[in-house]
Formats: sequence, structure tokens, C-alpha cells
Amino acid sequence: MLFNIFSVLEKIGLNAQKRAIHVQFSNELLNHQVFLQRIEGQHQLNGGLMAELICLSTNAQIALKQFIGVQVAVDQVTDSGQLFRTTGIVTEASYGQSDGALTLYKLTIEDATNLWHKRRNSRVFMNKSIVEITEVLFKEWQEKSPLFAASLSLDLGGLSQNYDIRPFTMQHNESDYDFLTRLWRSEGGSWLIDESELFVPHFTAPIQAQKLRLIDDNNQYQALARRSIRYHRSSATEYQDSITGFVAVRSLQPTAVHVQRWQPDALAQEEGNGSVVTTHTHSDNFDSATLSLEQAWHVSPAWMQDLKGEDQATASSSSQLEKLNQHFTDMHASRAKYFKAYSSVRDTQVGYWFNLREHPEIDQHEGADQEFLIIAKNFYNQNNLPKDLHQQVSQLLTQSRWDQHGYDDIERQSNELTLIRRQIKTAPEYNPEQHRPIAYPQRAKVVGPEGETIHVDEWGRIKVRFLFTRSDDHGHDGGAGSNDNDTDSAWVDVLTPWAGEGYGARFLPRIGEVVVIDFFDGNIDRPFVTGRIHEAQRSPTKFDVKGQLPDTKKLSGIRSQEVNGSGFNQLRFDDTTGQISTQLQSSHAATQLNLGNLSHPKEQATSQGRGEGFELRTDAWGAVRAGKGMLISTYAQEQAIADHLEAAQAQSLLSQGYESMKMLSEVAAKQQTDALNVINRLPKFIQSLELKTTGQALNSTVNLFKEGINNDPIHALKDCGGFIQDIGALGGNAKGVVDEFNSFFSDAKDAVENLKAFIENVEEHGPDIVKGKLASIKDRIHKNPFESIQEVGRVLANVETKDFDLMSTCGTFSKGSKLEVSPSKALSSLQGFMEGYTQGLESSSDTKQQEQGKIFRQALMLLASPNGIALTTPENIILQASQDIAESASGSINLSAQKNIIGHAQDKISLFAAQKGLRAYAAKGKLELQAQDDAIEAIAKKVIKLISTEEKIELTSPKEIVLTAGGSQLKINANGVFSTTGGKFESKAGQHLFTSGAKVSYEVPELPSSFDYSNRIDLYKIFQWSDFENIKYSAIFENQRVTQGNLDELGRTERFKSSMPDKMKVLVGYSADKWHKETEEFEDFDDYETNNDSNLNNNSN
Repeated sequence: MLFNIFSVLEKIGLNAQKRAIHVQFSNELLNHQVFLQRIEGQHQLNGGLMAELICLSTNAQIALKQFIGVQVAVDQVTDSGQLFRTTGIVTEASYGQSDGALTLYKLTIEDATNLWHKRRNSRVFMNKSIVEITEVLFKEWQEKSPLFAASLSLDLGGLSQNYDIRPFTMQHNESDYDFLTRLWRSEGGSWLIDESELFVPHFTAPIQAQKLRLIDDNNQYQALARRSIRYHRSSATEYQDSITGFVAVRSLQPTAVHVQRWQPDALAQEEGNGSVVTTHTHSDNFDSATLSLEQAWHVSPAWMQDLKGEDQATASSSSQLEKLNQHFTDMHASRAKYFKAYSSVRDTQVGYWFNLREHPEIDQHEGADQEFLIIAKNFYNQNNLPKDLHQQVSQLLTQSRWDQHGYDDIERQSNELTLIRRQIKTAPEYNPEQHRPIAYPQRAKVVGPEGETIHVDEWGRIKVRFLFTRSDDHGHDGGAGSNDNDTDSAWVDVLTPWAGEGYGARFLPRIGEVVVIDFFDGNIDRPFVTGRIHEAQRSPTKFDVKGQLPDTKKLSGIRSQEVNGSGFNQLRFDDTTGQISTQLQSSHAATQLNLGNLSHPKEQATSQGRGEGFELRTDAWGAVRAGKGMLISTYAQEQAIADHLEAAQAQSLLSQGYESMKMLSEVAAKQQTDALNVINRLPKFIQSLELKTTGQALNSTVNLFKEGINNDPIHALKDCGGFIQDIGALGGNAKGVVDEFNSFFSDAKDAVENLKAFIENVEEHGPDIVKGKLASIKDRIHKNPFESIQEVGRVLANVETKDFDLMSTCGTFSKGSKLEVSPSKALSSLQGFMEGYTQGLESSSDTKQQEQGKIFRQALMLLASPNGIALTTPENIILQASQDIAESASGSINLSAQKNIIGHAQDKISLFAAQKGLRAYAAKGKLELQAQDDAIEAIAKKVIKLISTEEKIELTSPKEIVLTAGGSQLKINANGVFSTTGGKFESKAGQHLFTSGAKVSYEVPELPSSFDYSNRIDLYKIFQWSDFENIKYSAIFENQRVTQGNLDELGRTERFKSSMPDKMKVLVGYSADKWHKETEEFEDFDDYETNNDSNLNNNSN
């Protein structure tokens, strides 16, 4: 080319000194070929810079790619002759029309943040503030993009606040520009694109990088170099630039802001300061409160943070809501009023303020009200070309369809400024619902520390790795976010179908599982787990580790997996037609509860059946416990229509057995043998099987007690020690019953006197064993009558009825009056009280109180079957009862043993046959009867036969044998044989021989000696307020023999026996590990059956 564009312009007199605007490119080749004719642009606070350049060139062959990415500096000559610089990067280039001499080029320049629009990414940041995140991204851009590094620098000098450390921040399918500006908006911070040098000494001065300034305080905005601008008309004859037009604009904005969110730490909605009314005056007609234009925001919940603060994140608090509320208030205030200024001032710059003077209205204000901050600028400027060249260029613009925006030839440069008063806080526009990416459910992988299977915190939250994260994006923080461990996210909530206070459903995701993530309020920074997905090799649940879908589609339920093992637990519902069943299983020892139509584990749609009903089984040990009672029955109850403990058939059979036993027991008593002592306990046992309500149970208890007082008072009193326990079990409030009882007696003095009379009756007619123990009870009757009755029962527990006559009347008291008192009368007040109490319960409107005593009011076990019960074992069967064992049969009770039948009794063995006799046969061997410490009595109404079918009959006694019949007697002893009769003595023999005397030798079997000495320890007074049967003792003899056991219901040890005097000590306490009492060493044992109290020392061991 012979001439470049500048040579042509210089020929027509347009040299550099006469140009209004200059352009400089970082590509030197372009500087010699391109002339800037016009610039038109926009610059905004919280926006950026974009300008359009119309350039001329004599070269029609410049490749557009030579423009793209080139740094550009445009210098405008100001009214003072300075060069005001604007820089940017060419992001777009277009060819215009050419007339053979000139060619048009249109270039778009923007600040370097435009590059951020070109990169979209998804990543996470852990424990970073927005400032730190900005620095991380800015540094990455500087390292990866030389163009960016040369075009933009970061200036944080305008930040004056402390910014929260956010535990988790996500960029998701966002450009870096959208991501960063979203963060800045959310904290109320402004950003500004500014020049490193607003003024340069020459248009060839090197191009400097622009500055990205983050600002949160209006004091950080600087004044223009000229500081003030006058208001004046524009004219070519004016030497100074001025503002030629100034317009104020006011618009109605919200007058109050209310911000709230969910605060999981407090389990409540958090509202900060509530509804905050703006201090800005919007109208002279109405104040802000009256306008009542409130914006109520419900924003995302408080962020996730570590409960122990180990993440160093800022704790979420109401201050964050207050800051957001202030941001909204500032934003509305900055929009409420702004100004439009039309100006010829070429060196105005966004983000700078000036003082407006010589304006008729503004001059009426003072100070800060005359200072205005530029928040936006629309501008244009152009070189003044010769008329012919100008027309040529205009024609090319028209042909290129490039609009000249109506700029006339008179005003060759101008700008439009958007202003706010300097003291009004700048706030970027922020809408929490709009300034964020759209969030959709997505997958994530559960992660945790190496070696763990389940990693959760106290709330059951987990850590996840979002599948989009790349290692290249997370090198700034040790790879956190893409490490496949617990550094990849903050704690993430896990949705559960039931979450109560310490109760609910809990199925914690395990490391390596794929979960589905959703986001609270659509906020990408608030993820939570909604569920889990089976994909690829992670097959759906296999019950019993068998089968697969769709073959087993009729199975549903839950199966877990042993941590670091192969075992499992499962709850399986089988809805297969004809094989419906339920199973609760632990694979350990194949422990299962199977219900319904049982079948083998399914690998296909059906499997072989195993039976019907239920099965509780294990390969290990089993235990079945029921604290209040247990019924095992094979009596049918179709469709479960009755109560689950309904046992009417068993109760009926037991009642029949009781009546039979009672009849035989009465017959035995009449025949002067022993009655069955278990008879007194059976009614209480049997009736407890049919009780339906608490009222019925209480009535039954009272009636049994009343019946016992009338028929068998001593046994009734023996059982009254457990009376309060019965009432407590039924009513659920034993203390309440006792309190009412005692209150009743405190107002019934005759009842108290009756009880005292009864005790005195026992003292007078009873044995010495009980007299001393009853003395102290009388004195406490007024304070605690019910406890006194219990103590009487304990004292009389092991006393025989024959020891005294309880039906006698007695009782002379301090007043000298004689009362006719019997046990029935003495306890009539108690019966009246209890009847009233139970009737009150029966009429109670409290359903729970009525039903809580249903059926089994004792912790008993009942086995019932209409077709028999069999117990069998190749080893031993042991039956043991602390009280009595009762056996009754409408037919026979048969005992058969291949070896021996051996029976022992501490007291006696009593056998009674009512009708068909008693037989004891020994097919082989001897039949032996011994009374080793007393006599043998054989009494018959008719004949007593002693027959030896093959041998002889021997009667031997070391002292004497006496045969007496009908008044005659034959006596044989060591002195001789003596016969005595009142009738005749007749002796018939074939021969009578009387010779001299001779002594007959004989042998008397030596019987085993019984124990000569015994003793038992009575601890009643020491533990009188305790449950005796829970107190343990250990007796240690001098020969180191040890006997252990529990106290009986009267607070006594067992009877210790010895064939010779011996010494011992006894340790007593609630646990064998820690004895509370220790007896002194006893003296020699007393004679058999002596019961001595012992002195005890309170030695804590």
C-alpha cells in the first residue's frame, strides 16, 4: 500500500494535534492502519464497560482475527488539553462498506470481566469468604490467561467490613461472571471497573491494566480531578465543559423490609430485627409507615456448619439477616431518587463524585447535598473530519446499516450521566430468587475418611462429593471438593421420613453410595439428600442375598449390611399370592421371626412352602421374657376377636381343678390329716386370668381379702403383706392408694382402735415368737395404718393357725372400755375403704385407668392346651417354686421312673386317699419305714394284717412290747413276759414245757442322728422398710464352709444346722460385691429349733 490512513489524513491537514480522540492497539500493526473516527459507549457501577468504535482504514484486507483479543486505549482530549483514557479488550469486530479508498471497521471493546462470561463451570468452595473465593478465581484467571492478566488487576482496598466464612459455596453451571457477581450481590458489595491511569501524558503511553475495585463503603469513592462542574449551556464557543441539563427522578419504592429464615440450630424461624421501616422519605403526603409497602422475604435456611466448629466457618446468626435487611433497604433508597445529567464533560468517570455548582435549585442546598456520585455513563465522541471526508464516511455508514444514533454535526461529543447523592449508600440490585442458578436434583457420592464405612455427625448429616467436581478446579485447597473423602463438602442433611426428638426412622447413607441431592428453597448452596439410587453394579435390595428383580418384585422391605462384614438384618414383606408372610431376621445364627404362610427364601417368583403360622428360631440361644405375664396356649381364637390374653378355657379348667382340690382338702382336714396349704393361693391366681379392668381387679383383690378374713383370718393376714403390691400393679399409683387409705383411717378413730385391739388379741393368744415383734407396731398405727397391717402380715407369715385362737374377743384399752373385737370386725374399715376406692375406679371416665389392669395382673406364665402338653428332654427337667407346687388332675397323676422316685420334705410328707386306700408295693427289695426321731402310728378301722408269706415276722424293741386288746394285755420287756386279763387265760398246745430262764440276744438298727444344733438370723428390724427377698446373705463357718442365699419374706436367713456347737459370721447386703452389714461371731449354736436375734454392727465393706 502506498499510503496508510494517517498519511492521507495528514495531507488534508488532520494531524495528531488536531484530533479529538486517539486510539492505540496492543498490536502495533494496527496502530499504523486504523484511524478512530467515533467512540460510543456505556459504563456502569455494578456493571462494566462496553464501547463501540467506528474506525477508518485504507486497507480493506485487515483480518478481523487481528482485532480480537487486542487491548485498546482510547484517549479523549479534554477541555483542559489532557488525555482522558478509556481502555478495554476487542471482543467483536465487523467489516463495513468500502468505496475503494476507505474501508469501515466496527470494533466492540469491553473490560476484561467480559472474559468471565466465556467460561462456565461447576465446582465447590469449602470454608471460604466471598473475598477469598474472588481471590482464588482471580488468581486462576491470571495464571491461565495472559490476556486477562495484562488487562485487569484486583483492588480490595475499598472493602472495610469483615466477611463471613461460608462453610460451603457451590458454582453450578454458571459463568464465572454470574457466580462472582452473585456472591458480591448477596453481601451488598459493589464492584467497579476503573482505569489504572485516568489521564496519560501522550496517546502513545503504554496501555495499563484496568482495575476491578470491590467497594462496600461510600467513603471509598474518589472525587473527579476537576472536583466541581458548573451547570451551563453547551456551545462551541465555550472553553470549559459543563453540565447542560440536569433532571431529578423520584419513584415509589418499598417502605419496609422483613427478612426471615429457618434456623436449624434453634429449631425455629429466625427473623432478625423483624420488619424494618426505611428512614427514607418517599412522599410528603404519607409517611413510610402509613404507606406500608413491605417486602417480606423468606430466604434460604441458615447455612450448614460443623456442630463442633471444626470447619472454622462463621456461625450463622441473626446478624446475617440484619445485614441482608439493610442491603434491601439501601437498595430501595438508592432507587427512590436519582438524577440525569446531560454533559459535555469528557473526563467524567463512573465511580467518582463531583460538586455541582451554579444550578439554581442545587445551589439552595449545602454541603453533601451538592455532591453527586456517578453510577452510570453513556457517552460518545468523534473526530472532526473535513466536510468532504465526513460526508464520505457518513455515506459508508449508511451503506453499512450502522446507525449513527442521531448524533448531529454540531454536538460532536456528549455524555449522559446517572447520579445519586454521594451520601446515599450504593447497593447492587439483588433478588435472592433471580440472582442464582436454577437448581435441579442431581447425584452425589457419599464420602468419608479412609477406613470408615459410615461417616456422620450428631445430626446424622453426611459428606458427599458432587460428581461434577474436577481436580483441576480444586487444587487451591488441597483438592477439597474432589478428594473423595470428608473434605469434599460441608455436612449435608439427610431427609428421613420420620424425625422426632430422639425417635424416628434412621437409615444412614454409607460411604460409596450414590445419593440424590436437592436444594432447600432452590438455593444451590443449601443441598440436602432426598434418597438413594441403585445403578450399575449396585443392584436393588436382595432379600436373603438371593434373587433379583423383576423375579422377586413381590418382595418388599428393608435389608441392611454388616459394617465390614457379610452379615445382614432384614424386615421382609412377601406379598406373593398364596405365600404372604413377614420375616424379621438377623443373619447371625439364622435368628428369625417368621409370620404367615412361611416359605423358603425366594430366588424366583415363588418358592417351596415351609408351613403356616409363626416361627421364632435361632441357631444360638433363645430367651422369652414378659415382665407382667405370659400366655402360651393352643386354644384357637379365630381372627383375633378377643383380648390377646383371653384364657377362659384355661381359667375354667383351673377352677375345676381348684374345686376338686378344695373338696379333697376339706375331706382330709375332717379326717384329721393335713389340708392342702396351696388352696389359699389358687383363687387369686385363677381369678387374675379373667379380670378385664382395673376396677374389676381391685374388687377381686378386696373380695378375696374379705373372704379370707371371714373364713381363714390367719392366712388372709399372712398374704396382706403383698396387698399394696397388688393394688399398685393394678392402679398404677400405689402411693396414691396408701395416702387415701391413711387419710381415711386418720378420720376413723374406731378403726384404729379396732386394729390395735386385734394386735393385742394376737399378743395375748399368740406364741412368744410373735409377741415381741408386735409391740412396736401398735405405736405406729396412727401414723401409717396400712404399713402396720403389712407388718402384722409379715410377723404372722410362718405361724400355724393352731398356735392361737384369732376368733376370741378381747381388748381392754386406756379408756377402760371393753371392745368385742374379732379379726373380721377389726378389718371391716379397711374393707369399706377398699370397696369405695374400687367403685370409684370402675366409674372413672379415664379409659386408660379403666384398661390398665386388663387380665394378667400378676407376672405369671400360663400354658394351656385342649389336647395335651408334653415336656421331654434327654437330660433333666427341674421344677422349683419358692412357695408351693400344686398338681391336680380330674383323672390320675401317674409317676414312672426307670430308676428311682425320691421325695424329700423339710417339714413333713402327708398322703391322703379319700376312698380306695393307700398302697405301697416293692416288687423286689425291702419296704422300709423309719421314724428316726419319733414314733410310727398305724391305725385302721378294721383289721391290721402283718403277713410274711415265706419268712417270719419279727417285732423287736430295746425296751418293751405291749399288746393290748379288749382289756387284756401282754407285756414283754427285760424283766419278763407279763400277761394281764380279766377273763380267762387259755392256752392250747400239744405239749407244755416250762424250763429255766434264758436271755435272748437281739439287734436294734442304729438310726442316723439328726442335727442337734440349729439357728437362723432374724434381720427384720434392720431391713424393715426393704424388700427382704432382694437382700442377700453369706454365712461363713469356722471350718470355712459357706452358705449363701436370700432373706425370706420375714427378713430371716434359712435355718443353719450342725451336729455340734459351731461359730460363724454372716455378711448381709443387696449385692455380693458390696456387703452393708456384718454380724458378730455367734456363740455356740443353741438347741435345735431355737431362734435367737443377733446383735449387728453397721460395718460397711
